[in-house]
Amino acid sequence: MNPATTNMKYNILVVDDDESMRFMMQTKLFQSGYNVTLAASGSHAMQIFQSGKKFDLVLCDLKMPLKTGIDVIRYMKDNGIKSPTIIITGFPEREKIISAAQMGIHDVLVKPVRHQELMKMIEKKLLGATDEVEERQAS
Repeated sequence: MNPATTNMKYNILVVDDDESMRFMMQTKLFQSGYNVTLAASGSHAMQIFQSGKKFDLVLCDLKMPLKTGIDVIRYMKDNGIKSPTIIITGFPEREKIISAAQMGIHDVLVKPVRHQELMKMIEKKLLGATDEVEERQAS
């Protein structure tokens, strides 16, 4: 599913402390027709969530200083934010992956991220989210 072929533009939040990674993902996602918001840290992501902005998908780095990807996922869960989430990490530490899985996050991509793999995973997550949105709109 490509957003360019639908009437809906999906909103994606990219959370990564690596500036080059954030901007590379922003460029690729924007070229694929997505609206992209960037957060340079876990704390920044939490501030964005506090503003009330909603996202169809969150791409979140696992290892960041101060507030980690696990902290962001925990914040989302504690605050009822149900956006599908994909973890992206250069350091696939087993314990952190298990922690994410225990909070319902099972999609993990290891850096360097291959564009095709990322797009395939995003489309899979958004397809599931679309079904949920349609059900909510119908009721």
